[in-house]
Amino acid sequence: MDILTDAHVTADGQRLLQVMANILSNAIKFSPDAGTVAVSLGRTGDSYRIAVADQGPGIPETFRDAIFDKFSQADSSDKRAKSGTGLGLAITKAIVDEHRGDIHYESEIGKGTTFYIDIPATANMPGDAVVPELERATA
Repeated sequence: MDILTDAHVTADGQRLLQVMANILSNAIKFSPDAGTVAVSLGRTGDSYRIAVADQGPGIPETFRDAIFDKFSQADSSDKRAKSGTGLGLAITKAIVDEHRGDIHYESEIGKGTTFYIDIPATANMPGDAVVPELERATA
C-alpha cells in the first residue's frame, strides 16, 4: 500500500467524519496512557485505505464474529474498565457499507489492534460531498 498525504472521494463527508470519530475514540480509549495511535492513508486498488492502529489489549478471537454487532462488547461485565454502549462499531460498519466500502481489523492480544477502512475512490452517494485532504496523522 502506498502511503498518501491526501485523498479525494465522493462521499457523505459528515458520515465519514463519524466513522473516523468512532474508530479514533475506540483506539484512544483502549490504548494505554503513554500509548500511540497511528493513522495512515493509502491506496489499494480502486479504494483508499485508512488504517488506525492502537497499542491496546487486542480483541479476543472469540469476539471476532460479534465485533460489528449492535451492543457488542468484548467485556460486557458490570466491572469492565472501559465504558460505552457497544454501538460505535455497528454504526461505523453501516456507514462504510453504505459507501460500498469494507471495514476489517487485525489484532494481537497484548499488542493492539489495527482497523482498516476501505472506501472506493468513487462512492457515488446521494448528496455527495467531496472530502478533501484526509491527512496522515498520529494521535
